[in-house]
Amino acid sequence: MRRKPSYCPVLVAACLGLWLMSPGVAAAATPAVAWKHYIVNSPSTGKIERFWVGHAATLKPDGKYPVIYFLPGLLDDDENWKVALDPHLAKFEVIAVCTSVGGATWFMNSPARPWMRWGDFLTEDLRAFVESHYPASREKGQRGIVGISAGGHAAFYHAVRRPELYGSVDVLSGAMDLRGYAGAVGLDYWIGPRDPATLPLYAERSCVVLAGRLDGPLPFALYLDAADKDGALPQMEALRRALDAKGLKYKAFLGAGGHNWTYWNSRAADHLAWLAEQFAANRRDSRYTQQAAVKPAELEVLKGYPEISLSDDATRRLLAPWDSPTADLKSAAMTGLPPAGAPLSRTDQKYKEVKLSAGLAPRGHKLGLWSCRLTLMAASPLPAEGTIALAVILRSGRGGTLVALPSAALPVPAGEPQRRVPLRARLVVEFKPPDPLRGGIVAGLQVFDAAGKPTGKMLAAQANPGTVMVERWPIAPEMQSDWTLSLKADTALPLAAIHEARLAAEP
Repeated sequence: MRRKPSYCPVLVAACLGLWLMSPGVAAAATPAVAWKHYIVNSPSTGKIERFWVGHAATLKPDGKYPVIYFLPGLLDDDENWKVALDPHLAKFEVIAVCTSVGGATWFMNSPARPWMRWGDFLTEDLRAFVESHYPASREKGQRGIVGISAGGHAAFYHAVRRPELYGSVDVLSGAMDLRGYAGAVGLDYWIGPRDPATLPLYAERSCVVLAGRLDGPLPFALYLDAADKDGALPQMEALRRALDAKGLKYKAFLGAGGHNWTYWNSRAADHLAWLAEQFAANRRDSRYTQQAAVKPAELEVLKGYPEISLSDDATRRLLAPWDSPTADLKSAAMTGLPPAGAPLSRTDQKYKEVKLSAGLAPRGHKLGLWSCRLTLMAASPLPAEGTIALAVILRSGRGGTLVALPSAALPVPAGEPQRRVPLRARLVVEFKPPDPLRGGIVAGLQVFDAAGKPTGKMLAAQANPGTVMVERWPIAPEMQSDWTLSLKADTALPLAAIHEARLAAEP
């Protein structure tokens, strides 16, 4: 009887690792996906947009491949779908286009802001760009659209409104009844507040309403997917009831999970496979072969985000003398300071830093320049001079970081032991024209000495138009400021305590 060979597990593992590190073998073991990121000026939205285009590296430049447009949810960005698709995309001969959230427009044209036509960006500008820069088929049967959450609503909405475009539609955890979101999650800005005058605008854009108006068979193959603990499941079920009442056919799947990317990542391969089946069947049966007209691609490709800076007026406000009477200033409610004060210590981890928070006047989408001053009263046990590090982060109403300013050094002058000294800093926030989404948000910070004179370098930071946090700003356009005092600098002077903290808006 032939003897069974024996192996040393460590030696086998080592040899296998060396084999996999071989460039040729690695390429064979892990099929490559080619991704390219675009930052563009869009004529339809009047602002900067972002998207990824990816495909198997083996696609031929002279081919005609199906294209799938992937729409994220309101709190996502163009990276989410890219990450979900990357492990699977090389197995399919398709081109994937992963968009940004479009400024919380729900991926539609805005009736309240005529300059924002994100639906036109998707169906015209982006489609024309992809079909002129990639080996893409222009047949309806070779074009799909997929969306999750608000993007799921948009996928179905555009497929119904533009039946000549998409042969396959996937909706995952779709927020399918826009009427339930009237006046909220950015729609108050793009459509209007929740009142009798605007409710018809929400209704005519609601997928549940549109489904109830359909006659005849669906003009596309449809796949509805939701999880059993998904907050959007009732709306998906409402859509199914509307489709069932019309006798319309579709595929449905109910999985185990919630309204999150853990579930959607687990479903990415299945949806790619289903779409590939639809594309193959459409080719085989010569179905949906019509080609929609394509206008010349008008997207201007940028090398990066534009640099924005404080205006001259903002700089003057930031450096203005610290001499206006404090009685005329309106104070903001500030949290985080204990009643007995907050000490700063080098040895006690509990007192390594002091964190303060307060709401700021900038909110909404109105252009403007706002300034405020932070005044702290600190007790110093040492006669020496030094500094205290001050870091400032500006957040949206949902807690997302908008602007993170570099750390500044608050000067503590020398003097008598156990003295109290004022620490001073001014913050300016500017919404750049024509509005924050198109112009961006920029902030500046300047510290002042005990005499009220600017000292140290003026600091500035920005949220550039087109970046993720500016895109999310319409969802919760209230500004929160977080102030952190610490001993991170080499010249940091431990304090007995910060006894008072006042943040006051300047006129």
